Amino acid sequence: MSKIDELLKNEKVEWIKLGEIANIAGAGVDKKKVEGEKYIKLLNYMDVYKNQYINPNIPTMVVTAPDNKIKNCNIEYGDVFVTPSSETTEDIFRSAVAVENMEGIVYSYHIMRVRLNNKNFITSCYLNFIFESERFRHELFKHVNGNTRKTIAKSEVEKLLVPIPSLKTQEKIVKTLDK
Repeated sequence: MSKIDELLKNEKVEWIKLGEIANIAGAGVDKKKVEGEKYIKLLNYMDVYKNQYINPNIPTMVVTAPDNKIKNCNIEYGDVFVTPSSETTEDIFRSAVAVENMEGIVYSYHIMRVRLNNKNFITSCYLNFIFESERFRHELFKHVNGNTRKTIAKSEVEKLLVPIPSLKTQEKIVKTLDK
């Protein structure tokens, strides 16, 4: 049994589809520089893959993007970013949480943004840990497709069930697992 499963044991949880509590967005910004577009920093796959928490110092890649992409692919405090594809199934859905609003930074088309409908940083951090749990990953892997490159579709991500306990329990779990 994983640590998070132990912490959830004997707790009342509600199993909810991720798409019911969050907006899942893909279609981020491409890693290109196009004349006439604005220069902007890009949160990319490896930034998410290698970090549990994201701050404005982590993204270093500079690209260009049109105004509508800059507006729609912004990064806000508590946004959770996930890697929806990789060469191996095990590397899918690695996640990281934005620890502040990140003006002048957008996310890459190689990652998805999970933005809670009712924003709460503790819940974002809690989900970040849930996404790493054995139980969640076991269910996640059932929805992964592909031969050379493994991927999970946005429509499948929206259907993934997550256990949501009380906010007090979420906070306890985050404090425990952050250590």
